[in-house]
Amino acid sequence: MDDTDTIMSEYYEKHIVSALIGINCDTAKIEDVSNALVDYNNVEDVFLTTGNFDIIIKVKFPEYSSLKDFILNDLSKLEGVNKTETMLVVSTYKERGIKFE
Repeated sequence: MDDTDTIMSEYYEKHIVSALIGINCDTAKIEDVSNALVDYNNVEDVFLTTGNFDIIIKVKFPEYSSLKDFILNDLSKLEGVNKTETMLVVSTYKERGIKFE
């Protein structure tokens, strides 16, 4: 584990790790990638989007190392995925219509 992994693991030690992941993929593979993503238990939402990403997913994991494993060993190996960008959620103010204090 490198320094970044150690810092991230310590920060998220007692918190579920939530992230939004933007995915760029081959146009011909968008449906295949989307259908594959819905089968992962930790993937909560899958959106086909316009703009900088073809697909945006919301994921939750019990710890940072599981998120990292998903990105490196699952997501990056899906046929058609060209690039990903992961945005970690630092604080949640409202989710699924529920406000948090």
